[in-house]
Amino acid sequence: MSDSSNYTNARAADTPIYLDYNATTPVDARVFARMAPYFTAAFGNAASRDHAFGWDAAAAVDEARYHVASLINARPGEIVFTSCSTESINLALKGVARGGAGRAVVTSVVEHEAVLSACRQVEADVEVSYLGVDGAGRLDLGELAESVGSKATRLVALMFANNEIGNVNPIRQASKIAHDAGALLFTDATQAVGKVPVDVRADGVDLAAFSAHKIYGPKGVGALFIRGGASGTKLEPLIAGGGQERGVRGGTLNVPGIVGFGEACRIARLEMGEESERVGRLRDGLEEVLLKELPDVHVNGDRGGRLPNTSNITFDGVDARSLIRHMKDVAVSTGSACSTGSADPSHVLKALGLNNEQAYSSVRFSLGRFTTEAEIEHAVERVVSSVRKLRDAPRSG
Repeated sequence: MSDSSNYTNARAADTPIYLDYNATTPVDARVFARMAPYFTAAFGNAASRDHAFGWDAAAAVDEARYHVASLINARPGEIVFTSCSTESINLALKGVARGGAGRAVVTSVVEHEAVLSACRQVEADVEVSYLGVDGAGRLDLGELAESVGSKATRLVALMFANNEIGNVNPIRQASKIAHDAGALLFTDATQAVGKVPVDVRADGVDLAAFSAHKIYGPKGVGALFIRGGASGTKLEPLIAGGGQERGVRGGTLNVPGIVGFGEACRIARLEMGEESERVGRLRDGLEEVLLKELPDVHVNGDRGGRLPNTSNITFDGVDARSLIRHMKDVAVSTGSACSTGSADPSHVLKALGLNNEQAYSSVRFSLGRFTTEAEIEHAVERVVSSVRKLRDAPRSG
């Protein structure tokens, strides 16, 4: 199903064009329909083992766990449900970093703020090394190997795909480096799952965090993959409770959210290939026109190794927030949705070597399932018009 017009999620004529899918996605109508009964008639607590309401809820959770696991080639028992990727990240990093022999952590400077914040919190207990990247945002695997081998490393934490520039990291090679040194490999796969193939077995991943609301599921539910499940890596729970999720994460399960997560993963597994190809063509078309029509425009990141939906573009001489305000009917962002309240320039773009002015002139476009060719054509027109006006330059031609 490659034509977004086939979906029932229709955009009203007066609604801004949404090109911020890396921040969040609308719930697919098919996902919403699957969730709906679990708010009303099938409202049971999955931990209630004495009656049919609980049994039905538990069965729905089991089915969803299967679909979530299948999307990343995991086993259902290796999936722990959480409230979001941020919780999953904290559970993995803090649970591993603060326990066991070999307690150094190696990560990168372009990780999501959730990873960087968790690493800063464990610095009192463990040594954390932060690897740099080149001008295209790429990691140096040789530097990774040297860093991991120079200390008793417990964990390597590298994102699967960057949320701001879209770079896809060489996780399979990184996991081999980590394992050869006796370390575990954790990946923040939040932006990758459902957009590009993620195979935790083939990629050698030990722990992976991801979330429903990035793949057309509901907000408020995420997952942590733990290789080996109950017999795998032991994690101290962040939330102690009644033994839910095999004692790793306490609290009443969000049954409707989990059901929606499972359905979103089931759809993504079936449609990801065709959808990514279609979205990639739209993204490439957007970039082609902008680079042709506007001077002093630069695409940030590794153009040969990115997510198919993501484009981070610097418009020299234009303040990005002014540009976004000027394009009233095109919803884009200046970077991570978790850091948009910050006045600081993007730490990712700074790591690529952009100066403050360039970083403040950069906009992230992220396309998705419901993006149409007509929307991209309109968005490009608005960008070109707005940039020219803000630069106070005459229209060409």
